[in-house]
Amino acid sequence: MAEITQNLPKRLRDIDRSLLAVVVILYLCGLVLIFSADHAQGSSVHFSKQIIFGIVGLILMSLLASLPYRVYYALAYVIYAAALLGLLLVDIAGFVGYGARRWLSVGGITLQPSEPAKIAFILALARMLADHQQPVKWWGVIGAAALLALPLTVLVLAQPDLGTATLFPVVGAAMLAWFGLPPKFFILLGLPLISLLLIVIPWLIIPLVLFGLFYLWRGGARWWTIAALALLCCVATFSAPRVWNHLEPYQQRRLTTFLDPASDPLGAGYQIIQSKVAIGSGGVVGRGYLKGTQTQLRFLPQQHTDFIFALAGEEFGFVGTSTIIVLFMLLIWRSFNLAALCKSQFFGLVAAGLATMILYHAIVNIGMVTGLLPVTGLPLPFLSYGGTFLLTCMAAAGMILSLAIHRRER
Repeated sequence: MAEITQNLPKRLRDIDRSLLAVVVILYLCGLVLIFSADHAQGSSVHFSKQIIFGIVGLILMSLLASLPYRVYYALAYVIYAAALLGLLLVDIAGFVGYGARRWLSVGGITLQPSEPAKIAFILALARMLADHQQPVKWWGVIGAAALLALPLTVLVLAQPDLGTATLFPVVGAAMLAWFGLPPKFFILLGLPLISLLLIVIPWLIIPLVLFGLFYLWRGGARWWTIAALALLCCVATFSAPRVWNHLEPYQQRRLTTFLDPASDPLGAGYQIIQSKVAIGSGGVVGRGYLKGTQTQLRFLPQQHTDFIFALAGEEFGFVGTSTIIVLFMLLIWRSFNLAALCKSQFFGLVAAGLATMILYHAIVNIGMVTGLLPVTGLPLPFLSYGGTFLLTCMAAAGMILSLAIHRRER
């Protein structure tokens, strides 16, 4: 640690300034939007707290950026175990808010353990993959990755938090792809999953399943493998109603109103309808800061958290929302580029996983706000209000910045 502190000024000269600038700009944009959301309520409580969270987050980001990959590698499984313990404590001693048990109260501070669990999973999976011996036994790798993802996914689903629970398999799949998992394995694992939606959108799912089976056949798969997979897809299709019945009532309403928001305009479809109105009314340059009718008259719920992108659309229009999207594209592009240039396989996998985490949050949040995806409750990185979430995003940025500084180390 003394060596790290001594060399800190020299190391910080190697920091990726463009990536750091994007992170800071996104955070400042979030402050501007949260102030507007608070202004609509005649308060400044969320804005003030987000400033404090941001200061702590920037300090955390700086500290993590100074650490070499060896520290993360050594602590990967310890951090994973701590995250698992945190999720178990939520189930035992967590408190309920908004109809879900997701938070812990520690010394008067509210924490959401599912947020740092995302980074813990990425670190543990990256170490497991980096330690894997050659030649790679792919089914063993997939099984080990599933064993890491399953406990976290189950515990988060129990809260319930479907949006966060879906992140673990998505990030895991992206990291496996970065590691070099052949496409045929994604087809073998993915076809039964997408077959769950065959009854809902058969015009899309049936061609995908047929194309996947044809790809495997052309790739030399045995006939009994294709037949078994086709049978498994049929089983998944007919099991869909049972899966549906295991969803919480509010999750079912979110999915049904996604297909037809007007079916419940004053209930589950209200948020989507108001969000679309807010974004559409912004036009090209927006209605002006603090002048949005949907936001300032409080027609749009959760505008400081999940629907902050709609607030940006109404007050800053197409120009504002496009700027936010471009900033995210720059952040993701630079992160994956650093991952590709990294000499350490472990740290490259970590960067790819963190970039996928941020990308998934951004795509799902913007998709649900614009009505392209169901409402899942995933916030927008660096912009949405939330202490634990902002600290998690800052920590992820700090680790990616560490990669930029230490990318030449093996």
